[in-house]
Amino acid sequence: PPPIYPPASIPEPPFRLIKAPQTPLRTSLNIRNQVTPVAEFNTYADSIATARVYALTSPTPNSTIPPSPPALPGSQSLPHLAPYPAKLSRQLKLTVFPLDITTPHKITRGQVKQTIQPLIEAGSPLAEWTAAFLNSTFDKVESLMEGISGDSVGLELHDPLCIWYALTHDDAGWKIKKDEDIRIETTGQWTRGMTVVDRRGRKKRAPDDGEGEIPGDAGNWLSPNAGNRVGRCVQSPGFDIFAPYLLQRVFGV
Repeated sequence: PPPIYPPASIPEPPFRLIKAPQTPLRTSLNIRNQVTPVAEFNTYADSIATARVYALTSPTPNSTIPPSPPALPGSQSLPHLAPYPAKLSRQLKLTVFPLDITTPHKITRGQVKQTIQPLIEAGSPLAEWTAAFLNSTFDKVESLMEGISGDSVGLELHDPLCIWYALTHDDAGWKIKKDEDIRIETTGQWTRGMTVVDRRGRKKRAPDDGEGEIPGDAGNWLSPNAGNRVGRCVQSPGFDIFAPYLLQRVFGV
């Protein structure tokens, strides 16, 4: 489905980033991951797409844009993903929601049953349809988890949390760490899709020290003119608030 606030369409440069609310995106950063030890599922599935989106936040997109993949078989010899311009009309404002912030937000089987059972008894088609797919989902989660059963079985609300932020981002309970240089590994044998940050605590180079790599700065992490500028959610209005809010908004109860 399309995002709640469609960002700019960026099939081929040159382009202009349209003015739009900041775009929420789920990723991972500080905890165990899903499909590999270091990669969140969607980022692993298309690490180049993720890296190209992140590069749109940079004042110098070419400093973090990944190498273009080779042309598809039978197509022209030119790369099928064109490079970005040296400068953009404006930087993309992007906020990511790592698994370490989304995972604690859960909705339990007990919460769902308490909300929708009276509605099912009243003949609500929406409640019946919701029960049809959520009941089987809770059963699947219960079969996979150790020591969790019955009404305590919960679903982690990864993608819905991004939508909650898009709807309520003015709430003072949200805390966003701004302008982090978060990059995506696209070529590693074991680390494709890994979210990479510089934790060394190194001092930045002088602003007039060029834009490219220099001796002692492999990867160009220390240049103030390079790197991405990504917002990262570090706090929501409350882990236990979201599930009741979601049920109230969906069912009007």
